[in-house]
Amino acid sequence: MNKKRLRISIIITSCCLVLMGSFFIIRELIDTKQVVDSTINDTTPPKEALPDWKIEYDRKARTEPVESVVTEHGEFYYAPFPKQFPREEVVRGDIGEEVTEDTKQLIIRGYYYEKK
Repeated sequence: MNKKRLRISIIITSCCLVLMGSFFIIRELIDTKQVVDSTINDTTPPKEALPDWKIEYDRKARTEPVESVVTEHGEFYYAPFPKQFPREEVVRGDIGEEVTEDTKQLIIRGYYYEKK
């Protein structure tokens, strides 16, 4: 009878420790998320505080191609109708490929830029 009570008390104690540990871990995760959210909210200006021209400018900067891209190996200009180049002369900037002297075409965010 004594061993049975000891076993039950050990099981109950271990369950309590597991529950308390999980409670503190969840509480720490919630506190961390609140700190991150408050930091984001403090650094991001609200949309209504921005004038209309800034909102439009931001939208264009994110959705339209730039006029030219300058790299250490030359300047690449936007090409609305891109030419076909061999694979070794094309660099995909989105996936982090390196621009070299042999590069004739650069692809960034789906827009094609060619060296003139």
